[in-house]
Amino acid sequence: MKHQRLTKDIVHYVKTLKDSEGYACIDIKLNPDTELYDPLSTAKNLDLNKDIYEFIDEQANIIPARVPLRIRFIGTNLSPEEQELIRQTMRRHYTMKTYDVVWDMALNLRKMIGFTVFGIGVLAAYFYVSFATDRAFATEILSIIGSFSLWEAADAYLLERPVLRREYKNIMQNVNQFVEFVQESDGI
Repeated sequence: MKHQRLTKDIVHYVKTLKDSEGYACIDIKLNPDTELYDPLSTAKNLDLNKDIYEFIDEQANIIPARVPLRIRFIGTNLSPEEQELIRQTMRRHYTMKTYDVVWDMALNLRKMIGFTVFGIGVLAAYFYVSFATDRAFATEILSIIGSFSLWEAADAYLLERPVLRREYKNIMQNVNQFVEFVQESDGI
């Protein structure tokens, strides 16, 4: 009962975030004293303040990945060049995060294939040793190693891979987000 009510509340909340075009809007209020850029970044690797990304990620966490995002910076008097720089910086930031997840997915695939091949090879040796000899201890060790290897392959496929896919979709939601800059007087 509580689960159904919570689900309805979440669905209602996400609907309240949507605008007339179907975007889920995340508003970020910038004050004149807000530090927009990470103080450790330089012109070559300029990046926004981590607090901005944390706020966006926290707000977008509950929004399904299929719902496009509209990030609205409110209360800014930035030049069009500065606005475009912020858009590019955000896109680069989230694109770099996708590379990280893609590399994790590739590693997950190699792990899955490696454990599968190794597990099948060890189980083949187990069957050979169990039928060809009377070494019960050796066959038990081979059985355990082969089973463990196949279990790890199944874990990589059934548990780790869906998490990586979901993370990739969530980051792609941020890569494709629409970023706009509005004044507080625009009724937001």
